[in-house]
Amino acid sequence: MKLGIIGKPQSGKTTVFNAAANQQETVGDFSKAIHRALIKVPDKRLDVIAAIIKPKKVTPSQIEFLDAPGLSGKGKESGTVEISDDLRQADAFMLVIDAFSPDARIESDIQSLTDEMILVNQLLVESIIDKRTRRSKLTGDKSQLQLIDLLQRCLETLQQERPLLDMEFTQDENKILKGYQFLTTKPQLVVLNISEDDITRADEIIDQYRHLIQPGKRELAAMCGKIEMELVGLDADEKQAFMQDLGIKASATDTVIHKSYALLGLISFITAGDTDVRAWAIRKGTTAQKAAGVVHSDLERGFIRAEVIAFEDYAEYKTYPAMKAAGKFRIEGKDYVVDDGDVLNIRFNV
Repeated sequence: MKLGIIGKPQSGKTTVFNAAANQQETVGDFSKAIHRALIKVPDKRLDVIAAIIKPKKVTPSQIEFLDAPGLSGKGKESGTVEISDDLRQADAFMLVIDAFSPDARIESDIQSLTDEMILVNQLLVESIIDKRTRRSKLTGDKSQLQLIDLLQRCLETLQQERPLLDMEFTQDENKILKGYQFLTTKPQLVVLNISEDDITRADEIIDQYRHLIQPGKRELAAMCGKIEMELVGLDADEKQAFMQDLGIKASATDTVIHKSYALLGLISFITAGDTDVRAWAIRKGTTAQKAAGVVHSDLERGFIRAEVIAFEDYAEYKTYPAMKAAGKFRIEGKDYVVDDGDVLNIRFNV
């Protein structure tokens, strides 16, 4: 799953990317290059299980972040805007907003970035409607009319300067639209890049803009990208001391990663063995058999059953005999819907 990071030049989006990716890409770089990184999703549950069974390694789940060239925020006025093909493939977007400058215009910047994405979609929808209409007239193919009607509804929304996220679609319509990768059908995480002076006011600042949140469609977070980037490379003790000096209890980067993960519709299940304690990313609603396929295709193909223990029960009882005695060890079939934090052992035969 991919999350595309966009923002105006000098908004601090590459700084935010560096903090999340534990990298040192050049900030203020106006090149057209896209920075990519697989982001490890912090998960304290892995540490708890690892402390119990002492595996050789611990492996968190991952998502991909794409840091795109800055948008001008002036696409609406010019009538044109450049969006890379890589960015179109993103499953969700992070909008990094300058909230650190004395003259920061937070809501205006959010709107201008959204307007650019709306414009990209509007131009594409108009082009598709034109091509499909001409094809229908030339060939007499009436099967195009249903698609044209759907796209016409989308166009009306876009012409009202509203994103397609505001619309309600049927399951079949969503499948059709997914093939076009329309930017404004994808959820957004708005990250307010605040100043160092405002670090201890992050929650207060979020409350000021809470009206922008649309559950499942648009979420909000605040972080000081500059400080979070400085934390990159520090060992655990140095990091803790630095954060204590600043008066912050937890890394805002971790919060941003967790919100990104949730916005992508992802949860984690865990496999726990002597070699590796590992979290695996799956979409909410994934069945046990499909989850097995994330580990290895053979596990899905030869799936027999899943042995399931909720993380909380694993942490409390610690050993399989104790879990079984307490009735916390479950056997589930292929259609069982996996919960976040389930510890799974897949039985299979190929």
